[in-house]
Amino acid sequence: LAGPRLEGSPGARAALGGCRVGSVSTARRIGRLALASPPARGSALTRRRPDMRVGAEELRGGPVDTSLPDRVLQLAQSLEPRLKGSAVYLVGMMGSGKTNVGRILHNSLKYTFFDTDELVETVTGKSVTEVFDEAGEPFFRQMEEEVLQQLKPYTRILVATGGGVVTSLKNWDAMRNGLVVWLDAPTSLLAERLQGQTTERPLLDMPADATEQQLKDKLDAIFAERRTMYQRADIRISLEDGYEAGAVSPVKVAFKVLKEIEAMIDAKDARDEERKNFTINQDNINKFDMDQLK
Repeated sequence: LAGPRLEGSPGARAALGGCRVGSVSTARRIGRLALASPPARGSALTRRRPDMRVGAEELRGGPVDTSLPDRVLQLAQSLEPRLKGSAVYLVGMMGSGKTNVGRILHNSLKYTFFDTDELVETVTGKSVTEVFDEAGEPFFRQMEEEVLQQLKPYTRILVATGGGVVTSLKNWDAMRNGLVVWLDAPTSLLAERLQGQTTERPLLDMPADATEQQLKDKLDAIFAERRTMYQRADIRISLEDGYEAGAVSPVKVAFKVLKEIEAMIDAKDARDEERKNFTINQDNINKFDMDQLK
């Protein structure tokens, strides 16, 4: 599973106990979380390389959660074979619920769940905040890229990504091997959720007693820089409507994700059927003077 070698600065590597981005040891640490099983057959959205079923007991999160609403489990059950192993990547701003929604989707689809922040922490032996503090954001972004490159060959995985993952073209290259879903939450909701967590979110760089309005202003600035990058996703799930009424609980959002994936696959199937039935209208062809071809 060795990926392309990316060098962090000597100071950054020293701060993280010599961990080198792209090194064989780094790849092996990630590889231990991805154990290959027999290949599956292809992708729901495009024809891909042979799939590989992944198992990662450390992050599997237990057996299927039978407490999920029947409608979620039934929809997931009908979609699972139609997805044909396509990986699913969740992107979105910090606090948008990617990890919580991801765990529900992983439980319902029986996919293996990965959180890129958790993988970076596993590889470095440090928390995300410690990585930022001791080695800097550029090193963290390199580690994030490496994690996604190591996951790139695998299918039947559900990946919750960090909020800034969309800023790297290399990350998009990795995620295009699957389906990218954007959880688009209003910054007012994000500020409400993140209040009191500012010290755990390095990019916020705000005191613990920051007000909700101060948080919103900071999040507005971050989102303005990333908006066009998030818009590259295959599916956008808006959390704007009705969030004050509790319409964005993780289970409801997960159900919405499944419905949008179903709609996308239905549309693709319809396009494929149109192509199968395509015929040339000979009457229109006969209007041309074929003698000009002689």
